[in-house]
Amino acid sequence: MLRSDLSIFDTQGENNYLTDEPALSTLADIRYRGNTSLHFDKKSYLVKLVHADGTENKQEVAGMPAHDNWVLNGPFLDKTLIRNYLSMNISAEIMGYAPRVRFVELFVNEQYQGVYVLMETISQGTERVNISSYKDGDPFTSYILRIDRGDTPENELNNFSKYIKRIPPNTETNRYMMNVEYPATRKLTPALKEYIERDFSKFEKSLYSYDYDDDDYGYESFIDTQSFVDFFIINEFFQNYDAAIYSTYFYKDIRGKITIGPVWDFNNAFDNYMEVAHDGTGFALHDRTWYFMLTKEKAFVDAIVHRYKTLRKTTLSEDYLMNYMDETVAYLGDARDRNFEVWGYSFDPSKLTERSLLEPYERNITSYDQAIEQMKAFIKKRGSWMDEHIETLYQYSHESNNKKFNH
Repeated sequence: MLRSDLSIFDTQGENNYLTDEPALSTLADIRYRGNTSLHFDKKSYLVKLVHADGTENKQEVAGMPAHDNWVLNGPFLDKTLIRNYLSMNISAEIMGYAPRVRFVELFVNEQYQGVYVLMETISQGTERVNISSYKDGDPFTSYILRIDRGDTPENELNNFSKYIKRIPPNTETNRYMMNVEYPATRKLTPALKEYIERDFSKFEKSLYSYDYDDDDYGYESFIDTQSFVDFFIINEFFQNYDAAIYSTYFYKDIRGKITIGPVWDFNNAFDNYMEVAHDGTGFALHDRTWYFMLTKEKAFVDAIVHRYKTLRKTTLSEDYLMNYMDETVAYLGDARDRNFEVWGYSFDPSKLTERSLLEPYERNITSYDQAIEQMKAFIKKRGSWMDEHIETLYQYSHESNNKKFNH
């Protein structure tokens, strides 16, 4: 973690310059963030705004509600620069909240670093994840959880899905963990962690039981089902197949039900995974940890199918998404050219390491226009394929497929 001066220039309707009066000046503790992206030349950063004594300094940033924690996401593998921006905004329209995002151009020590996406972190707060705050000494709490690669062992939960091995097994390269993101580690007593563990596991035990679809004892008593439906559709439509394995969040207000989300991390969506190509066909989430059982109930699949068909007329329609992309690219304007004056070599696969290349080699994008056309073509193909095949999800809820799970 490095302490630094941070200035933000945000004059509306005209160009901004480093010689201007900044809209915000503060100290900030900054470190690299990410997993795979740590190997990219263009780094992403976690930014915590602080006072001189190190205490948090909550500030409005680029028109977004005041907070002290922010992310500077540096698109490098994503040659369009817009995957996270578009996906977060579309997801917010569907789910009600996703982290707010703004395009910025970053300078470090007066050296231009290109286009970045300034993002809210997934944090508790009335303008972020709106759950009640924890009061010191309470035996109960609202909470935010995250499943991802290894994190702080002090925060790790031994939840029921881990116990019955529905969470992928740990390997030498990936250690899958469900961690408590809120309350903060400094407040997370063993008793409080055990409460969260038991509370979340109540949902999982009901889900994996013979009563999973029961009106009184089934999973719907514990979760906001609509959030699980929307999360499924968003990540399937964008083929964001880290979902429900990595970068997946849950939250629960002490008076409410478990909600999946907010969504996070679409760098690899729209056929941008390095290791494997996605051609816009197929489904995957039905076999992921919690969805493995959720999609065994016809009513849940009904909800997916009906919601998908509704969204395809509005937020997920081809016209809406194509127009959104065009408007976003136009908004970036000359900033795209400035970005690739620094990072233009990323269009030459011969100049990239294997940690920055798509496989096979011919998948690598060689121009910005090609990157936009690839993403548009993917969205069109994916939408067309899902329109034709969305009802095939019923096979996973059919009685013939689920005899051993039903009472």
